[in-house]
Amino acid sequence: MLCLGGSLLLSSSSVAQSTAPATTPTTSSSFRWVHENTDPQLWQQLHLAFADELAPDTPTPGQDPLDVYGYKYFQKVGLINKSALVIIGRRPAREVAIENAWDEYFSAFNFDLATHEKSPIEHAEVMWIWKFVRLARFGPSSIPDVTFTYYSCTECEAAVVFASLYYDTTKSIWQIRYWSDGKDPWWATPDGLVVDANMVASDQTLSFECIYAILDLKHDGFQNVVERCKEITLKYKGRAQVDDFTIVFGITGGQFKPRRVTDPSEYLDLTLKICKPAIHSWLCRLPGYMTATSGQNYALDQMFPNAPPAERDFAHFRAIKQSMSMNDVVRLCGIPDELGGSGIAIYIYHLEDDSLVVIGAADPAGPLLYANHLKAGGKSVEIFTPQGTVDPPHPPV
Repeated sequence: MLCLGGSLLLSSSSVAQSTAPATTPTTSSSFRWVHENTDPQLWQQLHLAFADELAPDTPTPGQDPLDVYGYKYFQKVGLINKSALVIIGRRPAREVAIENAWDEYFSAFNFDLATHEKSPIEHAEVMWIWKFVRLARFGPSSIPDVTFTYYSCTECEAAVVFASLYYDTTKSIWQIRYWSDGKDPWWATPDGLVVDANMVASDQTLSFECIYAILDLKHDGFQNVVERCKEITLKYKGRAQVDDFTIVFGITGGQFKPRRVTDPSEYLDLTLKICKPAIHSWLCRLPGYMTATSGQNYALDQMFPNAPPAERDFAHFRAIKQSMSMNDVVRLCGIPDELGGSGIAIYIYHLEDDSLVVIGAADPAGPLLYANHLKAGGKSVEIFTPQGTVDPPHPPV
């Protein structure tokens, strides 16, 4: 469903141009970014070495103009010792137009200033809409990783992938960091972490949301990547299955590896650390007792045996009244997708427009306490006004 690889084949020479300067710029054992204004000699050397990669494409008869990359440039250049990390961007023209803003891909290379050898970095040859995130020390080396996001493809059901490049001190080269051995959820791939995905086209996926952050959890000089993804899919007889995974990536026993978090109190605490005002995921906008709902299918089956599948259009929920019980709602709107709560039961329906219906009740047979429609934009609207609530006065006409 998701294409996590590029569709282009790139070729590059492994040896720099013979016209490169004979002298090698001064290098340092500390990582630093290289810029044209501050490192003109090195910048010239890199331009000569990557002349082929930076040369504009020559269009061929009948070729789609979107496949002709007329502008190529150095997006980022980093240096540690004599090993340069080179990120080259390619787009159809220097000026970005609305119609082709998506048509830009990037490739990562190693370049040795001493030997003038260059090579593409495996699994980083084609990265669409590459964006630098930050430098982060994941270990075991103290040299920082270069973290970034990119799109797995364009004009498709694209995934946004978080990945990083680390410096291998034993080989003196940059490489893509390894994240997973395939035993983790599908979004934790060996080469990176899927942090967003367009899965609207899937008839089986009701909701897929991920939040992540680089956090300093142990205060030991190294950082962690923490990601929580919650996926709700339709399974047998239209029932919803909730898969809620939180994984902490970091140094354990001297090795960088993942750790699955299964304690709800721990992953809800990590969720609070991840969430910022700019994050609009339901995982951040809803209180924790409404998001920790995995494993509740059995309880819902026991409460509402033989219930019909949930409705996905809000029109079916407009008729809900406070005098109804949750049993009445289920007969009208089908079985809820999730069951959460702290003290009272909270029933959650996922609608086709990415909004939620959230209903509170003390028990399935008693009257409803509240029913709200939570719209995708964040606005909450009461489906009915609970008893005892005083309506605000109407503004003067």
